[in-house]
Amino acid sequence: MKFCIELTLLVLGLLFKASSSENSTKVYYVELQIESSAYDNFTYLLSTIPNLPVNDSVLKTINVTTDCDVDTGTCNCTEYNSWSDAVCQNYSSCCHQPHCTFNAHNPTAMCLSAKRVSIKGSMTLNESFSKWYYDKKSKEYETLKKNYTQQLESCFSSLEWFDSLSITGFRQGSVIVDFEMKIMSSVSVTALEKVVADAATTLKGTFIIETTGLVNINTDQSNVTVPYGSSVTITCHPPEPLGIGSWTFQQNWNTAVITNGTEATIIQGYVHSMVSISKVSEVWKGTFTCRYKSKNSTFITHTANIFLDVALLPQITITSWPPCPSCRGGVSPVSVLVKCIIFNQTEEYTVHWTSATPDTPNGTPIPNGQISYQATAQIFCDQKSQTIDVECNFLNRLNQTQNNSITIPIIYDDSLICKGENSWPDVKASYTVTQLCEGARVGVETRACSAQGSWYPEISQCVNTDLHDLLNDAKNLQRGQGIVESNADLIFSRLRQSTENSIFNTHANINASVEVMGTMTNASTSQNSTWSTTVFPDVVKSSSNLLNDSLLQYWKYNQSDYSLAVNFLSSFEGVIKRSKMNSSAIVNVQQENVQIVICNQTYSNKPCNTEFNASITEASNTVIQTGFKNLNYSLPFAFNNVNVNTNNIILSVISLNNETTQVTMSFAVQRLPNYKMYCVYLNESTSQWSDDGCRWGGADFPNVCHCIHNSAFTILMSKAPIHLLYEDELTNAGLGFSISSLALCLVIECVVWNTVVKSSISHFRHTVLVNIMFSLLIANCCFLTASSKFQSRENWCLVLTVIQHFCLLAMFFWTLCLSMGLLHQLIFVFVNLRKKVYLGLSFSLGYVCPLIIVTITIISHNNGAPGLYYDTQTCWLIHKNILQGSIYSFIIPVGIIVIVNMFTMVVVISRILKPTVSEGKTHDEKEVARSIVKTVVFLTPTLGITWVLGLFVIIVDLTTSPLAQIVNYSFIIFNSFQGFFILLSGCLGEKRVRDALLNHFKQQQSAHYKSETSSKRSAIKNK
Repeated sequence: MKFCIELTLLVLGLLFKASSSENSTKVYYVELQIESSAYDNFTYLLSTIPNLPVNDSVLKTINVTTDCDVDTGTCNCTEYNSWSDAVCQNYSSCCHQPHCTFNAHNPTAMCLSAKRVSIKGSMTLNESFSKWYYDKKSKEYETLKKNYTQQLESCFSSLEWFDSLSITGFRQGSVIVDFEMKIMSSVSVTALEKVVADAATTLKGTFIIETTGLVNINTDQSNVTVPYGSSVTITCHPPEPLGIGSWTFQQNWNTAVITNGTEATIIQGYVHSMVSISKVSEVWKGTFTCRYKSKNSTFITHTANIFLDVALLPQITITSWPPCPSCRGGVSPVSVLVKCIIFNQTEEYTVHWTSATPDTPNGTPIPNGQISYQATAQIFCDQKSQTIDVECNFLNRLNQTQNNSITIPIIYDDSLICKGENSWPDVKASYTVTQLCEGARVGVETRACSAQGSWYPEISQCVNTDLHDLLNDAKNLQRGQGIVESNADLIFSRLRQSTENSIFNTHANINASVEVMGTMTNASTSQNSTWSTTVFPDVVKSSSNLLNDSLLQYWKYNQSDYSLAVNFLSSFEGVIKRSKMNSSAIVNVQQENVQIVICNQTYSNKPCNTEFNASITEASNTVIQTGFKNLNYSLPFAFNNVNVNTNNIILSVISLNNETTQVTMSFAVQRLPNYKMYCVYLNESTSQWSDDGCRWGGADFPNVCHCIHNSAFTILMSKAPIHLLYEDELTNAGLGFSISSLALCLVIECVVWNTVVKSSISHFRHTVLVNIMFSLLIANCCFLTASSKFQSRENWCLVLTVIQHFCLLAMFFWTLCLSMGLLHQLIFVFVNLRKKVYLGLSFSLGYVCPLIIVTITIISHNNGAPGLYYDTQTCWLIHKNILQGSIYSFIIPVGIIVIVNMFTMVVVISRILKPTVSEGKTHDEKEVARSIVKTVVFLTPTLGITWVLGLFVIIVDLTTSPLAQIVNYSFIIFNSFQGFFILLSGCLGEKRVRDALLNHFKQQQSAHYKSETSSKRSAIKNK
């Protein structure tokens, strides 16, 4: 039996025009049927036919493109031929196969040259456009179409293998003629350039031409479908060197330029151009197109495209309901619905379940572009299993798999659980429940149940869908899809719109927003590109929205998590660094929580102020400073293991030319006296503050920082004042000595009073001295009590403060009485005060004046309110700043009294010096010097002159080393041991007191001796 074979012949005819020297060509398609036995002889015969004259034409080439078996309907493409577009459209399964079977005779089932070229073009003519050119049924349209079809065919038909040309429409812009042209085999680039140039001259128009098929394209994969996660290289082969090729990628009608990125790499050879994808995923499933500009004409573009089919694998989220099924009451079996959720994809998966039975083989669409695959797991309570594991496994076309599993805990009668709360059901202790995000959000929410059966706070990983899509677009730019510079304005504009969403209060949303900025920065770095400062308003507004008060609680998962704030600073600074700016640019963009300013000290010597009370006062180069409000709450609250109060403003400084810049910054911060300040920057590698390269301005310039590098700076203040080494120990030891010494002094005074006090002067002196010692003794006891941390200390703190305040003032006012008495004796030598007068004046001055001061101070400070009148930590008056705080109700009167007492001492010394000056003898001068020293030593502790050091303690800040240490240690030693010094100088230093005390002891000893003698004599007599 002989089979008939149907052949399709492609015949090229070369026509010679009589009226022109140009040639034109035409391709004809011929269908023949021959017996299979004659097939080989017939095809050989065709190959031997020379150029065959046909009328005024020459039949130049005859090629067999397709052979079909008429009986079976199977057709095959011969070598160097491929299926036509019609076959690919109607029989897609045949498109990439060498043979295809047709059920019926199909005249379109033919193959054409694999090197055929399609051309799309437009011709712009300087003619008036008519509205009728839009109407394809109008006479004007038909006439114009016929006219230009003939003219264009006459120009382009000279191309070898020219097949057809058709006009597809007209557009306005003068008159733009759109046309398509088919050429059945490869054409020379030079020939095409010449024809286009001649056509432009002949028709007096401008052409834009795009060819497809002239450049070949292929991949390094043997299979049409590429495995998920594999690498692939796509190569374009132009017929001759055409320069550097460009690449684009199209997916779902969205087209992006391919650039170097994290996944895409473009390799340009001398002839070829390649794009390499390191990790193929759903992102790269689409059409790749390479483009070359013609060598001698920028209006001619040569393109080639290929569709990359990827066998996809999904990212799976698995949940169960109920999360913890209950076997309480012994009901069995219990059904659990398990869902495996993926994003909607074109891949058709085969899903296998472990320990569960699928409800349906196919997935069910759910909101937010996701698909849910469901299965039911049966739990048999009598088996007493504590958990059940369910797994879903997705299988793609190439038998690649992706799976996810869930462990479902089972609740029994004796199980400890967290009771259901709001949308959260009962959960077994030590397990975590997961729920899908609701509304226009993607992701999951999780909440853990502790081992003790109490709920932990829920953790939301929900991201708004618009922000999720935006982040994916930014990641695509980073992968290599699109030019960052062209897309930056749109990306940051969308980010601003996303952050203005009324429902934004999740950590995941803030993190995604920060990730968008970081991803854009990385993409810009990969492409070595920058963007315009026009992005600043959107970037600043977005960042300001993230720092709103309402979102601060969502910045950290826990108190020690600073990573998000560190990433935010790094990403924001990255956006600034990737911006096009020069030193003369003027930038000042401000929102509620963020402000960007260019600081150029070359053009202006003024500080670069911000509205946030932080500024750069000096800079060695042009810098961009950015102020952030509220960011400090998400950054570390400690520096070098010291608890600190962070400043509300973080100041980021970036050099415009990436040079090392020395900057001087000023921060508006209220520093408390003796509190250490730290000028620091954020070390991104450790997520901690560091002071390397930064120096504080000191107590004289407490708001100033000097740094020699660029970073995000701030100024920190310690939460506690500087504490001197052994300060408490020295103070307590001194107070102990003083209390013992003062108590001893009072005992001595009681013992020697009648012996020593013989005159009005001595009565006055010892009365004053006793009151000084008594007041100081009570004050020291209260101070020592306040420093001990007894249980009810807070309840007694106000009382202790008031007593200390009153007694110390009383002590100083009694020293004033002593000072006034000395002055009276020196000035009014022959006038004696009456006893009642000086006692009345002294007691009024010594106790009434302090009482009035203390009372007024308490009333003026909200009736002795803590934090206003006294400090609950020290049980003493408060010092806020210069002339601020209740402490000045003590400092001012004490300062005046000390000055008066010092004046008194000077007068006494001057009286001692007068005889010495008049006599002028060396011996006498030594005696005078000895007298002066004796006077100073004896009067200083009694008159409280050592407390003048307290003024220096207030003035000299503890941060001023070593002067502050010298002053403070001197103050502690002299004043905590004041009672001991009074014992030595006021009591034991007076000769009459020593004599009286000695006589008292002698009398006691004599009386004791007489008593013993009398006892012995009585004993002898009795014998």
